[in-house]
Formats: sequence, structure tokens, C-alpha cells
Amino acid sequence: MILGDFTYATAGIIIMLLSAYFARRNTRQRSGFYFLFCVITLSIVNLLNEVIAKISQDGDNFDRGALTTSVCLSMFFFCAFYFGIVFYFFEILGVRKIATSVKIILIVFATFEIIGISITPQTGFFFTLDKGIVYVTAIFFIYFSIVLTCFNFTVITYIAKYGQNIRKYQRYSLFAACVTLVFAFVGQAVFPRYQPGCMISALALILLFSSIEDASEFYYQYNLCFNEYAFKQIASRNFRHYNLEGIVFVGIVDFTMMSLYLQRDMIERLENRLVEGMVKGFGKKNVFYFDNGNFAIAVSKMKENEADSIYEKVCEICSGVGAMLPLEPFISILRKEDIETGEDCVTASELFKMHDPGADSGKRVFELKKEDFRLHRRERAVLTAITDGINNNHFVVCYQPIYDVSLDVYSSCEVLMRLNDPKLGMLFPDEFIPVADKYGLSGQIGDRVFELVCKTLKRHNLKDLGTVFMHINISQSQCIGNRLSESMGAICRKYEIDPRVFGIEISENSCIKDKGTILENVLSLKRKGMSFAIDNFGCVFSSADKITGFPVKYIKFDRHTIAGSISGTGNKAILMHLVKMIKELGYKAVACGVETDELYRSLYSMGFDLFQGYYFSKPLYEEEYIKFLNDHVKR
Repeated sequence: MILGDFTYATAGIIIMLLSAYFARRNTRQRSGFYFLFCVITLSIVNLLNEVIAKISQDGDNFDRGALTTSVCLSMFFFCAFYFGIVFYFFEILGVRKIATSVKIILIVFATFEIIGISITPQTGFFFTLDKGIVYVTAIFFIYFSIVLTCFNFTVITYIAKYGQNIRKYQRYSLFAACVTLVFAFVGQAVFPRYQPGCMISALALILLFSSIEDASEFYYQYNLCFNEYAFKQIASRNFRHYNLEGIVFVGIVDFTMMSLYLQRDMIERLENRLVEGMVKGFGKKNVFYFDNGNFAIAVSKMKENEADSIYEKVCEICSGVGAMLPLEPFISILRKEDIETGEDCVTASELFKMHDPGADSGKRVFELKKEDFRLHRRERAVLTAITDGINNNHFVVCYQPIYDVSLDVYSSCEVLMRLNDPKLGMLFPDEFIPVADKYGLSGQIGDRVFELVCKTLKRHNLKDLGTVFMHINISQSQCIGNRLSESMGAICRKYEIDPRVFGIEISENSCIKDKGTILENVLSLKRKGMSFAIDNFGCVFSSADKITGFPVKYIKFDRHTIAGSISGTGNKAILMHLVKMIKELGYKAVACGVETDELYRSLYSMGFDLFQGYYFSKPLYEEEYIKFLNDHVKR
């Protein structure tokens, strides 16, 4: 194989690629940086080949030292070109973590190449010189063949593994570039004097360039600034790469309401003027426009008290735009020390868009912290667990026996649900119910749990074991839903279960907030034969007039109220008064959270009718519950 003549066509192609690169404005993408590195290294190879051709023109009187140096450098940069392409592939495919084996291979290849090039002038390890002609040795040919084979295998493997992260045309162009580079090496070996290797490599660069995502996807209309897609792409590669001190999120109060009653063209003009103002104030490369008046601004310098000055600057921009409409901004600061990964930036943007500017007494400047990200990610993980649990039946139920002191039997039980997620483990209602309520999934969870209870009743005759009643909790969002009565009735009919065995527990807080709607649902279920209980009584206002009108049978006192009754004479007197009042109104008083014999005896003396707590039994799964009833049934 002989290195020699080289055309200027490659240089022309490289100049065209550089022009197209800057025209497409891919300067914020790290894949663009790797592409630029590949173009630069191939350009250097181009120049060095021209130098080699000039030095070796005279076969008898050539500068051996200069020729050796030029060839060594040409080899070095040509191999660096291939290594640059490897990382370009990884970035395009969205590979966040390179396998240790791949890292080891890259290090071994790089080390072997550096050592080989270093000793070549003295030993002829990679090439030899003969009258101005450079002959590549078999060692280099074998080495580079192995490099190219490993390169192609790595790329194809990662395309197969991460190909879903990119579009179909990108997969095809990446694969075509891989094949083209093989032909570049083979062509170099078959036609050594015409140097097609770099020409074909330049063609591979064109194919690689076509795999860079269309820049129009990264920009708000008319290329005024970056859009939310660009923000997420850049953030996923970590904003620390751009040496930023923080991110400022900017929103406009009531912008969504404006978009509802203003014409679309007026909203677009307003958005464009906002974007133009932000770009003028903070720089085009630093501004990202999301939607509905929400921005992210990358800040290179941020002092401790910078938030107020940034807010004032944003206010000035909005007042300049506000000739159309008065605009009131609010901002959130995300500092560099609170950014651990690029995902934190995306999470921060989601939290900002969810923020209610009317909360916190109308506060217009607030900060986002690591703890906010942790809580939000946990909420998203719990939400995923809930949806998977609904689809894959991960919800389970436990039964906690309730002791009836007048009958001296465990006449009823409370149904307690759990979510057994394969990733998060066992989740309890106090964590997943608020999330389910927030995203409107409580109704589906309630149906799943109610169906599991009906299956238990179908399998076992609990009446013969002394249990004739089951208390089931429903959340506040279920209480105000319009399908509660219908869905419960349908499940009872499906499993042929008498609705009269169920007691629905509604929290005191729900009764106070949505009394009218809940009362309507309660009356509908009552007509089907179900009974009702007020749960957590005493934790809000502890006032019986708040629950009058509800056809309830049981009043379940909050465990904290129960526990507090033994902490002082005054608390005990209040609880005794409440129990007496409840019983005079015709309700049965249920004590929850009974955990000691002392507490049980104290509550018994106050006149409670039923008792529930660890003193009697912890919540039990179905088989354990049946065994418990068998052990305590009266023969």
C-alpha cells in the first residue's frame, strides 16, 4: 500500500460540510462537536498528505525526517478521525454509559497506536521509506483491519441496542456511513496510488452529517431561539457541559387564560415579541421557549442575589411587550450546585410548568432545590407503579379485624390496600393514594380493590367465622366521582355478593369539603344496601354538625385523637364528651389505633363499641386472616 497523490476534492467537500454545519446551527449539540472534530482531523490528514506528496516529489533528494514526521502525524490524525466517529455514533444514539469492555478496547487501540507511531521512525514498525515512497507494513494493515472490524461491530451493536432513540432515516444513514468507511479502507488497499481513502471517508462524513437531527426541530419559529425539544436534548447531555452557573425559568401569569379568549394570531404575535425581548436581553443561544409563555434561560454568571436583578430585567422586557397586554412575569432559579445530572434540568422545567403562580401568597421569585427533584421523581415513579399495578394486578389487600366488645367477636374488618411494585417494593396508601387522586386514577384503583374483596367473599364464608361486615375506604376523588355507585353495583352483581356486607368509609375532611356531591353518592349506594362510616373523625373540626345528614352507622375516631387521650386529663375529657355525643346521636363509636392493654381499658371505660389496632391484630393477608378468624371463632 502506497501513500502519495491526493486531490483537492476532499478539501472542497470538507469546506462544504463546515459551511453546512454552521448554517444548520448545530453548535449547541455535542454530536455536532464530535462531527466538527471528525471534519477537522480529516482536514489535517488532507493537508499532511499534500505535504507528503511535496516532500517525496524528488525520490533522490527528499527530507527523510520531514517525511517521517508528516506520515506519522497523518496516521495519528487518520486514526483519531475514526475514534471521533465512534463517539459521534454514541452521541447520536443517545448512549449515556459506555460499556467497560468498549472503554478497554478503545484505550488498548489508542495506546498501541501511540506506541507504534512513536517507535516507527527507528524500527519501521508501521511503515518504511524507499526513495520518497511510503510503504505501509503488514503490522499496520492488520492493526487497522482489527480497528475497523471492532469499530463496525460496536456501531452495529449499539444501533441495534439504542436504535429506538433515533429516527429510521438516521439509522440508515449511520449504517451507510459505517459501510462506506469499510470501502474507504478497502479502496485504499486496492488503489493505493490514487488515494481514494480520504475521499470515501469524506463521503462517510456526509452520511454522518445527514444523521444529525434537523436543526429546525431545535428552534422556535423563524429561528428566533431554541425550543423545548432543544432544551431537553441539551439538558439530557448535562448543562454542565456548557459551563453554566444556573437556569432561570420564566413564566407569564394567566398566559393560558389569555390564549383562551384571544385570537391565535394575536397570541403568536405576543409570543414572538416576548421571544424577541428575551433574546435581546439574554442572547439567542441562551433562550429556550417552551409554550404558553414559559421560557428557560441559561445563565453563565449568577451571583447570590442575582434573582432579583434577573426578575427586574424580565419585568422590563414584559413591560416593553405589554403594549398589547399587561404581562406579569414570575421566575424560578435553578443554581448550578442543585444540578447533579441533566435529568434535573428537565425535572425542573416540568416542576416549573406545574407551578401555580397564585400559590405562596403570590410570590414571584422562587428557587428549585435538589429535594424538589427527589420528591418529583418519586412521584413519577409512584405514578408509573400505579399504572403498572392497574394493568398488571399488582394491588393486594389486607384485612384488619375489628373487635365488637358487645358481642365479644371480630364481627367486622377494615380492608387495607397495598401496592406491591416489582421495582419500588411495597407501597402504602398514604403514599400512592395522593398521587392517584392527583392524576385521576383513584376510581380504577378502587374498582380493583373492591373486586379483590368480592373474590375473597366468594371463596370464603366469613359469616360462619363471625365476620359479617367489611369496611372499605374510598378516597375523596372517588367520593365526588359520578360512577362510584354504578361500578360498585356492577362488581357486586358480577360476583353475586350482597352489598349489605359492605360499609363504605368516608373521611371527615371529604364530608366537609364536598358535602353535596358526596351525599348524593352516599344515598345512591345506600339504596343498594350499603352502610357508611365516617373515618378519621376528630382530625379536622371534631364537630358532629358537619356530618349530620349522612346516613352513617359508624364513627371511626382518628388514631392520633385516640393516642392523645391518655396524654392528659383534658384530652381524655374531650374524647369522652365526643363519644357520649356520638352515641346519643345513634352512631356506633369505633376506636382506631389501639395498641396497648392500657389504652384499650381506658377507651373501653369511655364507652367505645368497637376496637381496631395492633393490640388485637395487625393487617393480615387473605389466608392469614382466615386462619385468624378460625382461631378466634366461637365453637
